[in-house]
Amino acid sequence: MAIIIILLLIIIVVLGYEQWETFLAWLGRIKIGQLSEAEWLEKTKNVLRKWLKKGAPEVTVNDSRNTNFIKKINDYGKLTSVTYWQDASLLKAANCFGEEMSEEVKSLISRYIRPDDGEWKVVPKRMDSAMLCFEMLSGKFIDSERFRPAMDSVAEMLKTAADNHGTIPYNESIPEYRFVDTVGMICPFMIKYALTYSCDEYISLAMNQIREYREHGINEEIKIPFHSFKEESFEPLGVCGWGRGCAWWAIGLVDSLRTLLDSDGHNREKAELLKLSIEFLDALKKYIHEDGTVDRIVLCFSVQDSSACAMLAYCYAYMAELLDNDEYKKLAKKMTEKIRTVTRRNGVIDFAQGDTHGIGFYSEKLCVVPAAQGFAIAANEILQRK
Repeated sequence: MAIIIILLLIIIVVLGYEQWETFLAWLGRIKIGQLSEAEWLEKTKNVLRKWLKKGAPEVTVNDSRNTNFIKKINDYGKLTSVTYWQDASLLKAANCFGEEMSEEVKSLISRYIRPDDGEWKVVPKRMDSAMLCFEMLSGKFIDSERFRPAMDSVAEMLKTAADNHGTIPYNESIPEYRFVDTVGMICPFMIKYALTYSCDEYISLAMNQIREYREHGINEEIKIPFHSFKEESFEPLGVCGWGRGCAWWAIGLVDSLRTLLDSDGHNREKAELLKLSIEFLDALKKYIHEDGTVDRIVLCFSVQDSSACAMLAYCYAYMAELLDNDEYKKLAKKMTEKIRTVTRRNGVIDFAQGDTHGIGFYSEKLCVVPAAQGFAIAANEILQRK
């Protein structure tokens, strides 16, 4: 009898897995957005600590209502490109706190890189890992020389792709396409790598990537990026004004600029990045709602996306501080306040667009995406600085 009951329970779990996830999401959203500012600061920080140490929740890569439970078990713990940029975003937030989160940061890094020889435990095969490398090099808790083998591995992967294709594709399996995501994920790292290890050619690679996308992937009339473009024909592809795509363009510009400003020289590149950053942030202002909402598709006022909102809040906050720009600061504050309204009572930020499925195919799910947590905390920390 006991065996029959156990079998029945297993069947219920397997068949009802998707419904169970939906129920937990509903439960987590009870009393959402009711944290005071002080509670928000404390609880989002606690979530950050937990995810750095124990791992962040998985971001699902499809919207299927028929989740394969067995596949979930088989895939548990596997690294994907989605994992890299989620953990990179958490590191960005942790880097704002310095020594206070040193143990948590070291815990996350140790999941990826062996401390004895500085090599990857699992060598990355996609360029998304560059964003994680950038945040590792931007913090104070790794010895850049000890961890150079891992950094070299990713840098060489990017350079090989550039040598083969002129600029770097998002995915080697579809090398004819350039995605806006790529600018945000690789350019800051290439510049950081160049400055850390005295390899100036990587600054040229980063600037070539940015210049090419500015020329062929941006709507010249409104200065807003398309999702992608085709390399040979330079025809724009996908939606113009995908919210998180706008954020990737902004991150690529702002973090590249931020990194260069910490170095001597490269004045031409600094001026160019500053000009492009202001051009885009000024162009995007009118597409942000009065309450700070950023939509999944900004040009048509669709549904909110807290990940795009958090990423852009970080960019506006940094540029506000750099330029002493009150308008940017007010925008960043509105956006962080909006994020507080979609924060669960346990401090988890909700209502982010799920993983994008391809050119023009955007997830209909609004769910927990850890990158929203990282960027929102980083944005708030900048705004708190005097």
